[in-house]
Amino acid sequence: MMKRKYHQTDLISMAEDQSEEFRKFILDNREIIEKILNEGKEEEKKKSRKDEIKENIGERIGETKEKAISTSDAILTVATDSEVQKHFITGCLEFLHFFEAVIKAAPLSPEVREAVEKYQRAGDDTVRNIVSVGAQDKMASIKIDDADPVPKKAAPKKKSGSIPINDLSDASKKKKTE
Repeated sequence: MMKRKYHQTDLISMAEDQSEEFRKFILDNREIIEKILNEGKEEEKKKSRKDEIKENIGERIGETKEKAISTSDAILTVATDSEVQKHFITGCLEFLHFFEAVIKAAPLSPEVREAVEKYQRAGDDTVRNIVSVGAQDKMASIKIDDADPVPKKAAPKKKSGSIPINDLSDASKKKKTE
């Protein structure tokens, strides 16, 4: 059996026909009728609220992600700038020189002065090692494309009685045959 959906005009005409009976039915079942009519609206409100929350969270995530990326890009740009690095290293070295001058000017006992001198020697050695390693890394990363290739010399002719120094396989064969 098919349920029939009533339009508002149908309900009005039914109410006019059997108004008293219909009115009593509506009043007796008012809560149920209101619940049925509002049921769809409440579900829609819940769904729309959930969708709104999801959308809001998605927007906030996107905004936060964009801010994080722009901030990290800005920091990376500053940190990788050669001028900034040059001044940072210069500032650090100046601070070390300042600290060294303060230590030299301070009245220290012989034991403390000896410890400071050991510290300074270790610092100097460390700086030398860092510079040395940096120079080696720099030299290793330089590509030499402009150089002309060295022409290969013709291999020397083998003399009948000589054995090449690095060729051990021939030497073992000659010993076996003799």
